[in-house]
Amino acid sequence: MDYPNLLENVFLENALDGAEACSTEPAAGVGGETAPRALVWRQLRWVDRRPVLELEAVEAEPGQPRLNGAANGTAPAEAELPVRPAGRRLRVPLTPGAYLGLRVALDASGAPYRFCSGYTTGSTDPGAPGTRRHPCPEAARIDRGQQCPRCAARDEFTALHSAHLYPGTLTDSMRAYAMLEHRLYIATFPDGTHKVGTSSLTSTPRRLDEQAVATATYVALASDGLAIRRAEDAVTALAGIGQVKQVVSKYRAWTHPLPGAQLRTAHEDAVARARAALTEFLAREPDLQLSALDEPWVPSLAMNRPYAALRARNPEPLAPCDSTLDGSTAGFFCTGAAGQFVSAHVGDPDAAFLVNTAEWRNLLVVPDRGFTRVRVQGSLF
Repeated sequence: MDYPNLLENVFLENALDGAEACSTEPAAGVGGETAPRALVWRQLRWVDRRPVLELEAVEAEPGQPRLNGAANGTAPAEAELPVRPAGRRLRVPLTPGAYLGLRVALDASGAPYRFCSGYTTGSTDPGAPGTRRHPCPEAARIDRGQQCPRCAARDEFTALHSAHLYPGTLTDSMRAYAMLEHRLYIATFPDGTHKVGTSSLTSTPRRLDEQAVATATYVALASDGLAIRRAEDAVTALAGIGQVKQVVSKYRAWTHPLPGAQLRTAHEDAVARARAALTEFLAREPDLQLSALDEPWVPSLAMNRPYAALRARNPEPLAPCDSTLDGSTAGFFCTGAAGQFVSAHVGDPDAAFLVNTAEWRNLLVVPDRGFTRVRVQGSLF
């Protein structure tokens, strides 16, 4: 059966013209069929507490990397197409029940096409402090990471992480953003590990929506981001709670979760340790303006399916699926999301699995047909 593909809908709903939605001439060795249009997968974003695919159109340009792929997705085409990101971001809601099918485009050496994500600056609107994302001016292809060296140098947001230590490194617009109200949170992941983090007035609750946490609590409020980052460092130093958890580790946590009772106990313990650390820190820094919070983060309705697996009396983890960076087909019906992960199935809703979309970030992908290969046991009852 032919299902509408969310990626194919991008070209219809955004009315991309020939300069933005590229297709090849009939390719040799594939029966004269036309190769599929391509997009750069940027990320799975959370907008108004709903998951949204953020993609970027590509345009043909001589001398740029060339797309290598067959129209039917069964074998690489012999003809290749020069493409580069067009600088136009496209957003498509990830609706429950929708089919998503794609394949990572590979070059002649078998490597994916990875493009620079651009850079972030502070908003130039003095009445609305915030951040702005800019496309890479060179549409540069990169081997690893998320930015080319030039965009990494242009990025103003990076300095915010250490601005409480080196305040003179912020631009005026980023300083205005740093002066917004900020919160400190303690997040616990399904494997019982934790992280401490911050969110601004404009990124709450989106920041935690993006993190794929099992549970989280806001524990402190500050009038600016510099003070809250000092508190964050104190929790790390005094309570031993780190500030980073890698996506690969998060994915493993979701596919191997602890029982719900253990998770709740682990989170309560981490929150208690963080509060004790903040009390000790404020005793040393009495002039720091920090207010205590006890506010839980609540998953949105769009997260119901993945979080249902955690709420069960006995964990019913979503099954992992293999990476598709080798160019194999990823195809599935979406049922929900948590952070960068999509809960999905290939026909049997009881045989659910979890897709790590973060591995596609900044990669060139092509719409494809077919289903993800997974080994999932469906419900026995």
